[in-house]
Amino acid sequence: MKRFRQMIERVTWLPSVVVGIGGLIYAIKSWGMVHSLTTKILDESMYAYKGYLFAIGRYVPYEDYGPLTNHMPLSFMIPGYIQAWFGPGLETARIFAFLVGLVMLTGMWLAFYRIGGRWWGAVIVWIFVFSPAWQEIFNQGLSQGMVNMFIAWAFVLLLGEERRNWQLIGATLLLVLAVMTRVNTLPILGLTILYIYWQHGWKKGLLSTTVSLLVGVFILSFFWPDVLKFLSGWIPEGWFEFVEPYRSPWQQQHLPEGFAYLPLDAWIGDIESEQFKGILAFLESINFNFIPVMAVVGSLVCWPRKEDWPNQYRFRLSVLLVIIWLVMASMHIWVALSGRSCHFFCLSFYYTFFDFLGLLLLPVTISYWRKYQTVWRQIVAFVLLFGVVFSTLYYSGYRPERFYLKFFPKWYTFMHSPIPRISGGRINWEETGFLYGLFESKLKLSYALLVEELPYYFYWIRLFIPIFVIPPLLYRLIDRKYDLGGRLLLITFILFMVTGALLGYSDVFYRETPNVICEDNVIDSYEEVARQLKEIIPEGSLLHWKLYGNMMLLHLPQMEIFPPQLNSYFNYVKQSKPEESDQIYRFGFWDQTLDKEWEMEADYLVVSGQNSADWQPRIDSGEFTVVGITDPYETCRPTDTTITVLRYEGGE
Repeated sequence: MKRFRQMIERVTWLPSVVVGIGGLIYAIKSWGMVHSLTTKILDESMYAYKGYLFAIGRYVPYEDYGPLTNHMPLSFMIPGYIQAWFGPGLETARIFAFLVGLVMLTGMWLAFYRIGGRWWGAVIVWIFVFSPAWQEIFNQGLSQGMVNMFIAWAFVLLLGEERRNWQLIGATLLLVLAVMTRVNTLPILGLTILYIYWQHGWKKGLLSTTVSLLVGVFILSFFWPDVLKFLSGWIPEGWFEFVEPYRSPWQQQHLPEGFAYLPLDAWIGDIESEQFKGILAFLESINFNFIPVMAVVGSLVCWPRKEDWPNQYRFRLSVLLVIIWLVMASMHIWVALSGRSCHFFCLSFYYTFFDFLGLLLLPVTISYWRKYQTVWRQIVAFVLLFGVVFSTLYYSGYRPERFYLKFFPKWYTFMHSPIPRISGGRINWEETGFLYGLFESKLKLSYALLVEELPYYFYWIRLFIPIFVIPPLLYRLIDRKYDLGGRLLLITFILFMVTGALLGYSDVFYRETPNVICEDNVIDSYEEVARQLKEIIPEGSLLHWKLYGNMMLLHLPQMEIFPPQLNSYFNYVKQSKPEESDQIYRFGFWDQTLDKEWEMEADYLVVSGQNSADWQPRIDSGEFTVVGITDPYETCRPTDTTITVLRYEGGE
């Protein structure tokens, strides 16, 4: 193994070839996704269409009675100006996301190369090659791509024991841009500035602090003071008097009033409960972000001793990365699982804002992981491994129920295999019985346990053996010939990082991801349906928008809409009084009163195919008339993506 490694190291051009092949594969796969991914995620169309409206001056971010600007300004303004400059449409949004993804991955490769060498640069590229779920996220017009691009290139400038002022200024500036895109990255900026004080001294720390404040204030000044409508949600009530007039009395509602995880006995046995769904969302988030989670867990369990660190720089950088990841993970788990930002489902996607920093721990720390572990560390490590691998297998298609359905017929046939009877210690070949009878008579086990219940236990045995049996056995076998220096946990973590990632959302074993991919070109089908809508709806019409998603509006730039509807029902106030409607509208929300008013004011109602049946009684009564029905704009979701255009004819 040592000779093989030395031989590989002599071929200096090989890492570059591996990186080039990986990058090419990633680009080809990404280009295919640009044209085949559906637009199920509402955020993609919100960034592009709202940003476009802001860029052309039809609305101003955070203005009264305008679109709900529910994120920092650059998340809308950057994709919006891209739409304005290169033409509005899905194609522009997706190509921009594709290019941002390539720049992002280049930055990640450079960061890994700078801290770990050429082969670590190849590792990060191939991690993305084998992670289709991440490819799908970064090839949609979502803010994750831009944020990760800023963070990756910030760390390209930040990494290094000695940094010049311009490098630290550049890193700080990029992290400020990340915050101005998504405010949830503020802890990354704050903790990085503290690290600059720690690693580079108070002068450079003060310089970075000054740059971050000046750039942040400069960007926010363009949107002041209306930006307080958004920022007030992050400022505790009552802290600043001038903030209160901009604080919305209404928030997005995702969970029932009084939702709580305690006491446990109120829901612990109810798999249909909201709390149980939250726990499953947490497990799914581990599966979706498996390698970064394992990198952090492994680094904490195998944290090097003080004397094992090569220098203070590595130690301080490792502390920074671990703290950032833990703070960000804790914050997003709390926000998502409490229902404050979504109905749990967003947690997996939230990790992708900071997964890169968890991955960066691998080249920074893995060479110095503690070799010989105390007993309690080994126990903790294997317990954590069991939990992490269980969650991954659970969500990668190896759920107990699914495993049971596949395994039970084979097990049933096996247990009903005919065998000769055994009596008095002798085999009677002339008489036969079933295999389960042998266990019933000798071990006094019931038929129900042997045939019906035991297959469930095999699922857990399958989890136990790969974690607690195979790695120690392989370790002992290899250690006899090659001195591994007590690196049992290191080898175990690496083994499960690879196998767990492949068993999760990967092209190797389990390709199903939360997104939907069409065989046909989604961009072409969007343009065709937009052409049909232009024939049905006159230019400049006022639309009552009842589609889940706004991407089609980019193909209908001359149409007018009611701005709060762009967030679908996520900003719909379910319980309100008629006299509150004006204030609800002012803050970018809507309610039943506004909904009815807009139905009558609009020239046309645009309804998705899946909801058209709900309008049939009102069509039959003559209140609405069907003006036209389009083809599906996503052929892989034909029922959901046909569009029915209605016109209000009057009535109660």
